Amino acid sequence: MTQAEFVVVANRLPVDNAGPGEGEDGWRRSPGGLVTALEPVMKQTDGAWVGWPGQADLDVEPFDFDGTRLIPVALSADEIEKYYEGFSNDTIWPLYHDVIAAPRYRRVWWDAYVRVNRRFAEAAADAVAEGGTVWVQDYQLQLVPKMLREMRPDLTIGYFHHIPFPAYGLYSQLPWRRLVLEGLLGADVIGFQRVADAG
Repeated sequence: MTQAEFVVVANRLPVDNAGPGEGEDGWRRSPGGLVTALEPVMKQTDGAWVGWPGQADLDVEPFDFDGTRLIPVALSADEIEKYYEGFSNDTIWPLYHDVIAAPRYRRVWWDAYVRVNRRFAEAAADAVAEGGTVWVQDYQLQLVPKMLREMRPDLTIGYFHHIPFPAYGLYSQLPWRRLVLEGLLGADVIGFQRVADAG
């Protein structure tokens, strides 16, 4: 497989599995702002996109879709429950949204989050060319920048946070707060949704 100069790493691939007879081998472009915003960039750079294909236990080989190389990261039903529904959406999401609901902290969720983030980092490390650029997207993958930096110090790594980042008084509730910050600080540049979050 040819390595890409520019790689996006996001929780989801920019396509959905529509079944036989639709699009390129049953895939269709996903709706959403991130996909729409990055589509022109991906085409101009012959980029690659690392992400989950959207179904549990769906193990798919890398494939090309509309000018972009897609690199699926398979997740089991158990990993989706613990990494995505658990840590990402039942711990991080409410905590980062000013505790709109009480976050729940579970060691097994955190352990799954670490394992899955490592799998995304490994897929990105394999996909990107020497001296290339990787742009990691959002709260599901906060550990990827540091993991990727350790695997591939030659890379330029960016991270963008698409939800609010909490004030310290709230953030300090997170038992793994130091590890998450170290994960983010593996990036060369970090972008936030709100200006105040960068302070």
